[in-house]
Amino acid sequence: MKTIDKIFKTLLILLVSTAFLSAQNVQHYRVHVDHVYPSNSEAYEKISERLANLAEENQEEDSWNVLWTNDNKVFSITPVSGWEDLGKEFLPKTRAKIGDEKFGEIFQEFDKHYDDHQDYIITLSNNHSYMPDGMTTTPAGKNYRKNMVMFHKARDQEKVAEIAEKFKNLYTEKGSKSHYRVYFSGFGNEESYIMVASAASSAMEFEKQAEENRKLLGKDSKKLWDELMQYVTKIEYTEGNMMPALSYVPTK
Repeated sequence: MKTIDKIFKTLLILLVSTAFLSAQNVQHYRVHVDHVYPSNSEAYEKISERLANLAEENQEEDSWNVLWTNDNKVFSITPVSGWEDLGKEFLPKTRAKIGDEKFGEIFQEFDKHYDDHQDYIITLSNNHSYMPDGMTTTPAGKNYRKNMVMFHKARDQEKVAEIAEKFKNLYTEKGSKSHYRVYFSGFGNEESYIMVASAASSAMEFEKQAEENRKLLGKDSKKLWDELMQYVTKIEYTEGNMMPALSYVPTK
């Protein structure tokens, strides 16, 4: 009962912190991050692929996508729709098939490859994202990711969101080819931030597209950027690649 109560409070905090977002146009995600030892990358990848294969073999219901960044952090990203999702047993069909002992051994193997890991919630906002061809977090043929994380004071979240909407309107008016998704920080994050996630087939393609986009948007983009920077306290970039072989999406 205490666990359920804690989960409910977690989701309540999340919903309050993103109350300015339209409930019909958001998707919450639980993110688990493992800070993998560089020397253990190959072994970690092997056990991760095994887990994904087991999920596929046993036709598990819940999905996850894996992002492996250049600083050797592995992000496992799972969509959640409510507090009941946070309390679900992980891979119940697989556990029932192979038994508790073998199931536990899989995660004992994971534990050998890192000391530090964390969990948190982020919220994808359709209203602030620019995805004119339709919302998807995994565009076909575009596994490279460049994410820009802009931190801000919690009290300025709505103002930052308003400027993000102006950016979307500008991209729409100009017909930009640079598509992106906007996420807001949630429960489990130490600081408040907005993250702009971009996908491309490679780093080279991303830079080429970014340069074309800067020319297209011109001074209008610079004006909005200056307005946004009034509220941003620091900026960090995350670069890496999605790992389809380590991810699992059930077939419908």
